[in-house]
Amino acid sequence: MNASDEWVAMEEQTEEAPQAELQMERNSSALSLRTHPTVEEYYGNMTAFLSLAIFIASLLTILNICIYSTTVSRLRRHLNKPLRTPSILMVSLYPIISVAALVTILVPYSWFMCHTVMHVMFMVGGPIFRTLLFRYVDSEQNYVKESGGEAVQLSTPPCCCWCLCLPLVVPTKAKLCISRYMVWQMPFWQGSIMLVMNILYYRDIQLYHQVMYFFIPFIVSSIVLGVWSLQITVRMITKLRGDYQLRKKMFCLQLVVMLCKLQYLVLYDQLDGIKMGGEYPINHTVYKQTIINILILVEMVLVSMMVQSAYRTPIQVQIDEVNKDKEITRI
Repeated sequence: MNASDEWVAMEEQTEEAPQAELQMERNSSALSLRTHPTVEEYYGNMTAFLSLAIFIASLLTILNICIYSTTVSRLRRHLNKPLRTPSILMVSLYPIISVAALVTILVPYSWFMCHTVMHVMFMVGGPIFRTLLFRYVDSEQNYVKESGGEAVQLSTPPCCCWCLCLPLVVPTKAKLCISRYMVWQMPFWQGSIMLVMNILYYRDIQLYHQVMYFFIPFIVSSIVLGVWSLQITVRMITKLRGDYQLRKKMFCLQLVVMLCKLQYLVLYDQLDGIKMGGEYPINHTVYKQTIINILILVEMVLVSMMVQSAYRTPIQVQIDEVNKDKEITRI
């Protein structure tokens, strides 16, 4: 190599050095914006916004628990034993989600674990709700008898478009078993995926970001199958128990995945366009997650009120009528 070649090589190295340093600065800046602080760093650099957010989140959580306590008290008074346990479990989903959102605000590093808890509430609520639906008609076998072999339409959301070509189906024991498996696959299938994702996130976050998109089709497919089966079941039971507000109860369950999963993911990306917070530790990610979880807490209060209204019927009305008959008999 002659002197001119050496000079050119030295110039190239000199030009590459600032570029490498600039790239490292960009990476460290992006990392500081997205890194979650430890508990000591979080509370050691507390801001007025976060203090106010914690106060509001605590009040909203307490309000949700109060609504839940009132609802459970009413269910315990007005429901018989077969319906009491699944109904109480269903209304318990929403305060648990509120507590998970509050913990996310209190401990930002735990956000993925708390987000998983929110997701678990839906995939556990699905099988519980299906159990409750068939307890409204005593059992699956009793439903087959009461329905009298009436055919059921399969074109229900979220598969109402591509299922139009499917024929009407007469519910039988075997077909109800398939429907049961479509719902019960959610906690096993999605639970396994979320467990793996949590391990990856807290052990090797870079590997998590590389493989997370491969899990999304499996989670979406599992949710669609479960919701489709539940919608068909709601349509079946509504024909026999039309005054039980089953569609409203199903909508309340769907709001869990809509608000805690879809809305969370959409806002998580959309809020990146708004500059919030400062440098590490109270960075953009902390502010973003705080805002999202405050919104979820407000929504869970509203959903809990809707749930309280949905689960008032039908048992309470029937018991009140029985009590009136007893009073008339005594008189």
